[in-house]
Amino acid sequence: MSVITFFRKLSNTINKLCLTICVALLGAMVVTTSVQIVCRVFFTALSWSEELARYFLIWASLLGAGCVYKTGSNIAVLFVQGLLPSGLKKFAKILVHVLCGVFFGLAIYHGIRYMGMMGVQKSAALHIPMKYMYLAIPLGCGIMEFHVIDAILSELFGKGAEAE
Repeated sequence: MSVITFFRKLSNTINKLCLTICVALLGAMVVTTSVQIVCRVFFTALSWSEELARYFLIWASLLGAGCVYKTGSNIAVLFVQGLLPSGLKKFAKILVHVLCGVFFGLAIYHGIRYMGMMGVQKSAALHIPMKYMYLAIPLGCGIMEFHVIDAILSELFGKGAEAE
């Protein structure tokens, strides 16, 4: 198995896993928010539900961002790229992926640092160590970094190695 095929298969597997987790997190967020509404209207408001829903949303957003990057579903301005000749289009796509990779690398680095600084705190209502919440930043950006490598390999060596 070539390196390109390996990266493609692993990237696809990570993407499918992240999609499944995102659906579960968003479903849990809907259930948590619904329970909070029912309890607020008919009983006593829950002290922890808003915090839990917020953490579900944070994790779903950062894992979902990797899924969006993987499929190229993010918002893009393609006007300038459309004006370029085909050889420069490929270079522009690779350059954009490299710049994204640099950004994701910086986000991973600073996310790990921030996780270390703030990780000793506990959340207000659930008393969960905040390092688990801040872990979403380096993990989500690490997944996007992996997708960057896959995208660059695909641009350089063709998409014929796709293993879906």
